[in-house]
Amino acid sequence: MRTIVVLALVLGACGPSDRRDPSAGHDAPSATPSSGPDAIVLRIPRGGGSVRAFRYPQLDSLIWTSASNAAPPSRVLAFDADAGSIAYVDRNGVPGRIDLRAGTVGVASRVKLTSLESADGWAIYGIAASGNVTRLTPTGDWAYEPPNRARRVLPQADGSLLVLTDRGDELGVLRIRPPDNDVTDSAAVPDAERIVQAQAGDRVYFGVDSLLFALRGRSLEPTPEVHLARNVLDVAPTPSGDRLFVVTDSSRELSVVDRYRDQIGRTIPLPGPATALRMDPLGRYVLARAASGDSAWIIAVGTAQVVGSVSTRWREDLPFVAPDGAIAVADAADVRFVDAETQRERSSVKGGANEFWHVIIWNGFRPRSGELDQPVVFADSDSVSIPSDSVTPTAPNDSQPPRANTPISSPGQAATPRPPRAPVPRPAPPRLPADSATDSPRSRGWIVSFATFVSEPPARTRASRIRVEGQTARVVASQTAGTTVYRVVLGPYATKADAERVGRESGESYWVYEGNP
Repeated sequence: MRTIVVLALVLGACGPSDRRDPSAGHDAPSATPSSGPDAIVLRIPRGGGSVRAFRYPQLDSLIWTSASNAAPPSRVLAFDADAGSIAYVDRNGVPGRIDLRAGTVGVASRVKLTSLESADGWAIYGIAASGNVTRLTPTGDWAYEPPNRARRVLPQADGSLLVLTDRGDELGVLRIRPPDNDVTDSAAVPDAERIVQAQAGDRVYFGVDSLLFALRGRSLEPTPEVHLARNVLDVAPTPSGDRLFVVTDSSRELSVVDRYRDQIGRTIPLPGPATALRMDPLGRYVLARAASGDSAWIIAVGTAQVVGSVSTRWREDLPFVAPDGAIAVADAADVRFVDAETQRERSSVKGGANEFWHVIIWNGFRPRSGELDQPVVFADSDSVSIPSDSVTPTAPNDSQPPRANTPISSPGQAATPRPPRAPVPRPAPPRLPADSATDSPRSRGWIVSFATFVSEPPARTRASRIRVEGQTARVVASQTAGTTVYRVVLGPYATKADAERVGRESGESYWVYEGNP
């Protein structure tokens, strides 16, 4: 979800006038780099191997390679932009993580789990053979035993979890907030052999036979049912969640459901029956898989019309809509990028179909700006907001910046502290011990992070409830893609072990990272 939001904010203004000539797809990067996050294409051999990163659209210019190999990938669960980590599932159903900062690839669990899902790339949820729910995080695992066997898990963007459980002719829906085991809300939905599920904003939609309805995320209150002529095969919400595109069994049309009226707003004629849908992260196009043959139809969301057809195999990773509006398709052994409106080829990657493709929006591969390495000064009672770029992970070969309270000076010149920015009243953070054997002059320390909010009052409420070793969590304001976010943190601490110990003692869901908050 965070990836889609940042993508929409940064690249939403791109239109036909921004499209480049096919021959420009491999030009050198512009001398004036963008100030926003980069569109990064990750490519992994389908049989397993090193993860490679390319800055789109320069797909012949490698910018990063992992130090270890990934197992044959099946699907990506989510991307944690703060940690620079991708949660994915391999072909054997084993969950793993790709660390873009360290260049490592690891297995999250060897235990066989089903219904693997993640909303943030940090916490991976699955169901064990016993029917219990398991949460896998880099800092430890958590388990929950529901009153009845779990059938499916649906992690939410606000940190809560919906658990679908067996309950006779119905499915029970339980809402919990890990690591607490208390059920805060419950509901029930009809059971069926095939249930289609989709997330649209704070609503979870279910397609059960020929019915489409939703549960509101906060209260689990059901919305009015939308009756369709045939059984629901797939649902694709727009990024804003205002409309849902629905394809039904053997139908030659696409139904567009208005979320606010809970009814079909219009239908879109298709060249033939479709079986699956895939939404553009920017909401410009939706791709429909043809029921027969290797082809997909391109539907313009704005005009609700089919604008063309492309020949492609339909895989977990392909086809997809690229950040500039091109459609990436699998054509024999190659991957071609074609214009969505004209279907003319812009560029191609020979042998690209032998790789697994995934696009993220991230600036962690950029060289670190020198001005960000100036020390941050904390007042006795006030602290300063820290730009989000100051905690952006850098490429593995970059040198590490100094910790927050270490002054920097050139030879023969006294250190001059950087002027504070946008004061935000809060308790001063604990300082790293100057004589720590584990802390070098270039160390930045370790931060314990508990939550991120887009509004300050709930962040301060959450922070006031977290107190460890006499220290109360504080709120750090920073900018992410032009939006102010408020992080609840403790630290910095001299070692990662100290930070993880504080996180465990807090009793809260947490993660740790190295750097400034």
